[in-house]
Amino acid sequence: MRAFALFLALFTFWVCLSGQTDSTFLMGIGLACCGFTAWLCTRLEIVGDEGQPTRGLLSFLVYIPWLVWQVVLANIDVVRRVWSPTSTSIDPRLFELETELRHPVARTLYANSITLTPGTVTVRCEEGHFIVHALTEGAERALLGGDMEQRIRQMEEASR
Repeated sequence: MRAFALFLALFTFWVCLSGQTDSTFLMGIGLACCGFTAWLCTRLEIVGDEGQPTRGLLSFLVYIPWLVWQVVLANIDVVRRVWSPTSTSIDPRLFELETELRHPVARTLYANSITLTPGTVTVRCEEGHFIVHALTEGAERALLGGDMEQRIRQMEEASR
């Protein structure tokens, strides 16, 4: 059942991104690729609760709009700083970000959310912490504040 759910999710995502619904050939290629990917994930034993935790799905759906809003705000901040006539508005830095997230999917989501947010990039992921590059001190403070991790932690707890 999880393999079929994965297939449906992949195919829906493919249709949304490609927009190719009028070509039988392209729809067939999309079906074949999504079917092959779902089959391959099943053979590799990726399909399961570890790789597809479904219990935290509702909190994930609440998290996505919040993340999109953070990306918009960070974009505005980065554009403002790049267009600033003074170079003092950009102060790049590397720092260590501790995390208490234990589930691999939660840690991956956290690292990817950091990287998706303009002005920050997860450079290295290790057990218990990340190395992050931030464009400004404000971006560093925002991550150290822990709001993003707290939201992901709620998802992690909901999926137990």
